[in-house]
Amino acid sequence: MKNIFKSFLAIATLSLAVSCSDDTEIPPFKPLIFSEDFPEAEINYNATFDFEGWTNFAETGTKLWIERDFNNDGYIQFSPFGSGQASNIGWAITPAITIGEGANAVLSFSSASNFVDNPDNKLEVFISTNYDGTNVLAATWTQLDAVVADNTTNNYTYIPSGEIDLSAYTGTVHIAFKVTGNGTTLDGLFQVDKVKVYSNN
Repeated sequence: MKNIFKSFLAIATLSLAVSCSDDTEIPPFKPLIFSEDFPEAEINYNATFDFEGWTNFAETGTKLWIERDFNNDGYIQFSPFGSGQASNIGWAITPAITIGEGANAVLSFSSASNFVDNPDNKLEVFISTNYDGTNVLAATWTQLDAVVADNTTNNYTYIPSGEIDLSAYTGTVHIAFKVTGNGTTLDGLFQVDKVKVYSNN
């Protein structure tokens, strides 16, 4: 009798487990098209950012994006602090990203700021379909509607960008992160991490 009871209990437990499992919603798989987490192992702390395929460009001034890490998490940072220059505009541009037909691509990333006390000291995000990998200012750049860190966030608090719709784009594109500041009144810092482009199908 005890054995029969044990068998019944085991079957009931298994049935309950299967039932619970069936009720669990599994998030849909979203194929990655491009991903850059700036792995800590590849970070050369405070060195000029030079990951393969990326462009690090100073439009004005001499400040460039640098590599940083904290708690084993790598990221890139731009800060005009101490430049003494009237204008510092720095671009960090991804390698070429190929978006297939019908991919309904989405961009996401995280950004943080600190010491930013003026909205003119800002991070912006752009996309280009004709950047040749060299001539940044000769390309056509379209600003993307992204949530970014600014003068209201600060404290190195990472802000998710939200899902940025790239469904209008196919073929080769580049994503650019552009910071505008100077070495006097607009000398806050911005950080970018966890850059991903994925299919939303």
